Amino acid sequence: MLRKLIRNATVLPFTQQADGSLDLSPQCVDILVEGDRISQVAPNLEIAADQVVDATNLLLIPGFVDAHTHTTVGILEKCGYEALPLEQWMLYLPPNEKLSSRVHYLCTMVAALEAVKNGTTTMQDDIYALPYTPPEMFGAVAQAYVDLGVRASLSLHAINKPLHETVPYLTDQLTDEQKQGFIAASSCTPTEWEAVFRQIYRDWHGQANRITTMLAPSASQRVTPELMHRIAALSEEFNVPIHTHLLETRMQAVTGLEFFGESVIAYAKRHGILTHRTTIAHGVWLSQADIDLVAEAGATVVHNVVSNHRLCSGIAPIRELIAGGVNVALGTDGMDSFNLFDVIKMAGLVHSTVDEKRESYPRAADILKWATYGGARSTLLQNQVGAIAPGMKADFVLYDLNSLSFTPRNQLPIHLVYSERGRSIRQVYVNGQLIVKDSQVLTVNEADLLAELSEHLKEYYAYREQWHQQSKALRPLMDAAFQKMLTQPLPIQRFNVAYGDQSHAPMRVSEEALQISS
Repeated sequence: MLRKLIRNATVLPFTQQADGSLDLSPQCVDILVEGDRISQVAPNLEIAADQVVDATNLLLIPGFVDAHTHTTVGILEKCGYEALPLEQWMLYLPPNEKLSSRVHYLCTMVAALEAVKNGTTTMQDDIYALPYTPPEMFGAVAQAYVDLGVRASLSLHAINKPLHETVPYLTDQLTDEQKQGFIAASSCTPTEWEAVFRQIYRDWHGQANRITTMLAPSASQRVTPELMHRIAALSEEFNVPIHTHLLETRMQAVTGLEFFGESVIAYAKRHGILTHRTTIAHGVWLSQADIDLVAEAGATVVHNVVSNHRLCSGIAPIRELIAGGVNVALGTDGMDSFNLFDVIKMAGLVHSTVDEKRESYPRAADILKWATYGGARSTLLQNQVGAIAPGMKADFVLYDLNSLSFTPRNQLPIHLVYSERGRSIRQVYVNGQLIVKDSQVLTVNEADLLAELSEHLKEYYAYREQWHQQSKALRPLMDAAFQKMLTQPLPIQRFNVAYGDQSHAPMRVSEEALQISS
């Protein structure tokens, strides 16, 4: 078994304390790695090792966990749209399942390259497809992570209800032909879906000691009750996470009331998919009653703050979730970037725009917990990744403390959240293997992968244009449904409406007043 000794590192342990916080106090220690795990953490270890790394003036912390992302669509549609809400945005996404396995492999590889070069060592990748992820598509994505060397939790996505049964006010506007097209696209029985999951679990769970699987009902309104109950049983049988999108948008808040007479959270609980193994992506439009249900279940909410803003969804009630004891994680959602530092900084900034209650604003220590322990808990890997301690997997990152981001060296956690962007990273290890050194990925040829993807994009853009032509007919119908949704009252507000309220609007100053003051 290969033994690596990291000497004289400045370590933030990220180990959990009795009060639930993480230990972020700097310690100058040595770390012994044996195989894929950390075996000792202590000052001045006098131990023989096969490799010795001098970590003087290097900061060592656990790798981040991107707890919610979509790699293929995140690469293919990067920076494709602006100011487009989720419901309209999704109309323009060509069906992933019709793309070649090689395209999925390349997109996953490119996304994971960006992630690992910027300090993310575990990715929870929701492999979006309709009605479910084909095994060959799943295998291509999983193989990319295996070849690169990054840890990944991968989903069998599921949507077995047609679009018009998942979005209010849309049905009456569609032709019978359009409805039949949606029904055909989502045709999948729970028995068929379960058989696919069992095959994927058998083939890939535990592969390369880095791949795990998860169950992904796209949203409670997008799958049938029978499939939800089947997923709940599989989650218990295999002890794997349930990963789902709930209350991402105002439309989804209205959806629960219109279709079920209750929140989609309550509906998810009623059909078995709200448990301690459940991860809720987004959760922007959670009410206090929803938050209480999530807390009672012991579920996780992934704060995809960059995506929430890019898709005009609103500000998630993170402070209320924290107050309720809910586990929070962070995710990129594959929105323009797979660099979790973008999410980390925005997560530290946005919640100070809600009110003046500074005592409840998230601190750097909170955000770093979301990026490590919170994400690890989401993937049910909290006993393996997210901390620097004996017995934990050797997934860690070394940062140059002599870089611009850490000059001067004040409070290192605050530097990580507000100053660092991944530029100071010198080495990244996953499972004890050196994956990145001085900004270069050691396991694959990045230039060759980018060149090959570029060739495939030519064919993709032709396919994309054909899909967009079909989508143009649906856009006015979705816009009409969206406008009707906005007229429906809700007891909560997740947009910052200060400028809609004239009592908080900026004071208008006349030209005459400006002249007088000057």
